Amino acid sequence: MKKHLLATTTALALIATPMAFAQDASSTDMNNAPVFSQEPYENTAPIGGFYNADPNQVLATRFIGAYIYNSAADDAETVGDVNDIIMTPDGRAVAVIAGVGGFLGIGEKEVAVSINELQWQTNADGEMVLVGDLTKEELEGAPGFDRSVFDREQTASMKKKAVEGDAANDEMANAEERMDTDETMTSATAKMETVPAAEAQLEASEIIGMSVTGADGENIGEVSEILIDDGGKVEAFIIDVGGFLGMNEKPVAVSMNELQFARAEGSDDWSSIKTGLTKDSLENQEAYSEDQYKSDKEAVILIAPVE
Repeated sequence: MKKHLLATTTALALIATPMAFAQDASSTDMNNAPVFSQEPYENTAPIGGFYNADPNQVLATRFIGAYIYNSAADDAETVGDVNDIIMTPDGRAVAVIAGVGGFLGIGEKEVAVSINELQWQTNADGEMVLVGDLTKEELEGAPGFDRSVFDREQTASMKKKAVEGDAANDEMANAEERMDTDETMTSATAKMETVPAAEAQLEASEIIGMSVTGADGENIGEVSEILIDDGGKVEAFIIDVGGFLGMNEKPVAVSMNELQFARAEGSDDWSSIKTGLTKDSLENQEAYSEDQYKSDKEAVILIAPVE
């Protein structure tokens, strides 16, 4: 899941806020230090409209992607991770958007946790960690954070265009290489190992774009989307079949059940998805559409046979 900053400015450092970062190398006691201090930030003034780097500035990347622990002890548990930062129109960071739960790195619930609920503490390894007196159950039971007020449709459209642009470039650059790879797999010269899709630990970014191999060993398409049900569970993969170089492809929803991730024996990276379906069965299946999925998902989602 990509992390994005919910801010009214595109600055990379949170230097618009009149507060200085609580983690100062000169501090004598960092335990139980608030995320931000109340000290006015007056060390650096812009020169010609530009700031120089200063150790007291706070980069958004300091928070985004950081884990939130329930303590700094050796047996501390991770209760969530920071997906985003909420800032007020006057540039003050007031909360973090914490992600909790989910599967394969997607489908997690997001909740907005006040900055005042978090502290920097030193763990046993001497590292500064973000700590909150919170449990995973509390976060899962907290009100969900609704991003739709930030124009979800526009954000999704921008992401989709970026993904489609990258996919098109990759498709053209690697078409010949992928065709050679498919021929190698079809001839069964390489030994492959597999794992059920439901048991794999992969991020969504690793799955989208992955090639799909059919019952006869032929490359029959690639994953373009992942469907998540109302409970946050991965329900199906959207596989694009037919077409050429990403054009005129038909999207088909295939249940994750009975699908397998495959990789060359000894490799660390899962490179493809195996299914008992054939290219013909996918091409004859009704094309996926969001409206049809909402009205009759059983008619849209194709279930692969048990191999």
